[in-house]
Amino acid sequence: MTALLATLWLTLQSRKHEESIEISQPTRVLNTLQLNGQKLASNDTPLILKTRDLPDSNENLFSIPPVKAPPQARNTVFIAPKPVAPALPFKYLGRMLVGAGSGVMLNVQGEVTPIQQGDVLLGQYKVQAVHENAGALEIQFLYLPLNQTQTLSAQTGS
Repeated sequence: MTALLATLWLTLQSRKHEESIEISQPTRVLNTLQLNGQKLASNDTPLILKTRDLPDSNENLFSIPPVKAPPQARNTVFIAPKPVAPALPFKYLGRMLVGAGSGVMLNVQGEVTPIQQGDVLLGQYKVQAVHENAGALEIQFLYLPLNQTQTLSAQTGS
């Protein structure tokens, strides 16, 4: 906002000066430069240059600086994190009575599947154990590709 106001003020001031000042082209008469009849400079004035004392330098100011080598990699060892089995893709549905024992029903990729110890699901999950205690059910799976044990816990409500 301040810049806008300053620009407007300068524009108004320049218009006032345009009205009061008569501008003519500068002219050059022989060796003298004149503007509106005033002598501004003369080519006859001798030019005197003084030398400065500078320390001697062997540095070439026009040389190309050397390219720095990239920093050396340190001997650091990257230790990858231990792979982890994915979340269990099963959902507990309930229990069923089969003959003298009972079985567990799981949702396996949208299908109701009865399971028991020793079954292999989806070619990767082996049912290791099924435990039921006081209304809580735990099913232990072994994720075969990584040999890791996982547990599915559920409430049976009984």
